Amino acid sequence: MSQMLKREVVYAITGIVTVVMFLEYFFFPESQSWAEMIRTWSVIIYNISLGLGAVRLAMAHSMNVQRRRENWAFSGVLLAGLAIMLLTGLAGYFMTGQQTNNAIYNWMFVNVYTPLGATLYPITGFYIFSAAYRAFRARNIDAALMLIAGCFVILSNAPVGEAIWIGFATVGEWFRFTGQVPGMRTFALVGTLGMIAYGFRALLGKERGFYAGGEE
Repeated sequence: MSQMLKREVVYAITGIVTVVMFLEYFFFPESQSWAEMIRTWSVIIYNISLGLGAVRLAMAHSMNVQRRRENWAFSGVLLAGLAIMLLTGLAGYFMTGQQTNNAIYNWMFVNVYTPLGATLYPITGFYIFSAAYRAFRARNIDAALMLIAGCFVILSNAPVGEAIWIGFATVGEWFRFTGQVPGMRTFALVGTLGMIAYGFRALLGKERGFYAGGEE
């Protein structure tokens, strides 16, 4: 099948699904047969894509281990963890009908996965602090205003802020709600309009990027 034909098939499927979902949602809300079937298939495809992603991940890290690439030991740890979680989860499912009914699976999840996930938050905190330090340097009027607002918000949350001046809480609350919420809603509205424009471009065959399997 040629690349052009593959793209046309992608556009046709996308258009058909969009029209069906649109018509059933707005004009036939009582009849959800086709829409429900499409949603079911989307869940199936999503789970298949997760499986393919896991396979591709295992293949890529297996190559790292075989060729002794840089930091290949971490790839070995990942593959070992993937194998242990997969095998213990499947064993628990086939034996009890619940994949979490396994001591090894539960231990790995509670004592390895959960602490690692929690560790990511303080690690990203250092990057956020570094980015805030670079952004808050008052090189111009905009950066100065951001620095002032950031100081008020920080002092309104810190206990020392109220000890210095009780008005920090009031000013910080104004920045968080009156100043921040309208900006966030503006970003959300602009992003929504961008997604609508992207959807129309995809339906009309104008989007030649990753969506259609082509190059950006």
